[in-house]
Amino acid sequence: MNKKTFLICFFITILAVGMAFFVISQKNLTTQETPLGNFVFEKTNQEGTEINKIIIKQPKLQISLYYENKFWHVKEADGYFADLVTVNKLFQDINTAKIEGMATDISPLEAGLDLSDKQGGVEIQTYSRQGKLLDSVIIGRSKNSFLYAKFSNEPQIYLISGDFELPDKLRYWLQQPLISLSPENVESVILQNKTGQQIAYRLSPRSEFYDLRQRPINLIPLLDKFVLLTFSDVKQLQNTPLGSLKPDKIIALFPYSGLIYGIEIYQIDEDFWIKVDLSITKLPTKFASDYIKDSLFLYQNWGFKIDKNLGQYLLKYKIN
Repeated sequence: MNKKTFLICFFITILAVGMAFFVISQKNLTTQETPLGNFVFEKTNQEGTEINKIIIKQPKLQISLYYENKFWHVKEADGYFADLVTVNKLFQDINTAKIEGMATDISPLEAGLDLSDKQGGVEIQTYSRQGKLLDSVIIGRSKNSFLYAKFSNEPQIYLISGDFELPDKLRYWLQQPLISLSPENVESVILQNKTGQQIAYRLSPRSEFYDLRQRPINLIPLLDKFVLLTFSDVKQLQNTPLGSLKPDKIIALFPYSGLIYGIEIYQIDEDFWIKVDLSITKLPTKFASDYIKDSLFLYQNWGFKIDKNLGQYLLKYKIN
């Protein structure tokens, strides 16, 4: 081999090595490329309306949301209806959260991403209608205006946008309040228990209440309990003993709209449960007719657990 041929072979070899190095370098860059700017719940965003189930695992609470008959339900509440505001806020975060940076020199425990820690992170899993797991993301503590997060099957910790301020008590995931009445809008009240019946009425809104003996009665302390009546747990009636029991007390509220709230109160050991029968008078307003048509499903065939102090107060209350 002469010198000229040798030099040609040498340069060809150098060029081949260079090309190989370039290809390997590009492959490494592609492998190590960070998903900055990507949606955190990328597959969920791609599936869109196919999302059928979301599981939220918190240190002290697990919530399983599922979509059925045009509503989101909570499995842990016997399938009762999920709070629209809470669910919409969750979807807003899922649909908009993006990866803003990579977090280094911090452990999952320090970032609040260790699920075995009592103060650990929240894992959110999304599923399609076919039951396929789409995304599984663990969200931890905040840093400045971002949150630490990681994908459940990956070690890399990221900084993401979004709030993800999720309730840590079951009742806040449920459609609330159960009853919301303004005291001035209540026309009459009937209390019924084992010892008899008591009635109070008023002649016009905001006027005084009177009992059947025409004596003025202050019912505001009682009616205030129904301004924002909430519950801590709920079950389908078939899964409670309420169907076979007689109520300890019935409170019937008659607003001017023509709605009727029949509230049955039960004491079972130390707990208090209620059933609410929603009906209308013979001459209801359009509001009452529309409300019972749109809202009856929230009350019918459900039993609601209420605060113990509230239950005791309602059970002992007397008009005179």
